[in-house]
Amino acid sequence: MPELLRNLGDWSFSTPGLPTLLFSLLLAFVLSKPLAFVYVRTHQGTSYSRSFVQSLVLLPMIIAIVMLAVGDSMARAFGLFGALALIRFRTPIKDSRDTVFLFLAVAIGITTGVQNTTLAVVGTAVTLACAWYLFGVRFGERIANDGVLRVSLPQPGAHDADLQAMLRHHCREFSLVSLTESHQHPGHVDYAWQLRLRDPSSHPALVADVRTLPGATEVSVLVQSQHEEI
Repeated sequence: MPELLRNLGDWSFSTPGLPTLLFSLLLAFVLSKPLAFVYVRTHQGTSYSRSFVQSLVLLPMIIAIVMLAVGDSMARAFGLFGALALIRFRTPIKDSRDTVFLFLAVAIGITTGVQNTTLAVVGTAVTLACAWYLFGVRFGERIANDGVLRVSLPQPGAHDADLQAMLRHHCREFSLVSLTESHQHPGHVDYAWQLRLRDPSSHPALVADVRTLPGATEVSVLVQSQHEEI
């Protein structure tokens, strides 16, 4: 073991010149900006954090500094590994997609730190393009409807034609989920329609139209949260 440690300590290490250091750090910064931009534009849910976005920009630069400090010296690598192992991060990451962006930030720092410019640029560009594509096509989304329309109408069947005409105007697809007698309004029937709106933001207009039906009460549209499919 002592001999192994002496061999590790004998490894030579040459510090990169100032132009190389500046180029690596600036490249890490430049590549991390599109990373943060794509994250901000494609993020969904309520776990958004401005500090996390700024961390995505700074983390590659820090990793690049570490890689430049290590260089070709295994002794330095072991030393830095032991020093960094003392750091404990207590911030929980709720979304696995955030972890993916963190890994990409680390990859940017490593590739720029070892001065592999081609891999850094191409790898970042291709990965971010794939992330943007998956967001654009809404890959993996399982939401089949935008919400549920609930309305209570008197005289069952008397206004079905008018109601369906309104639904055809506002919805791409709709289907009757339930039809039950109203307990709050005797003589009324409670309808529940599953909707696929033409415009997800047009549900107030649909509610306003349904309320024009004679005797219509308890009109509401329960919009399904898009944050459930992250």
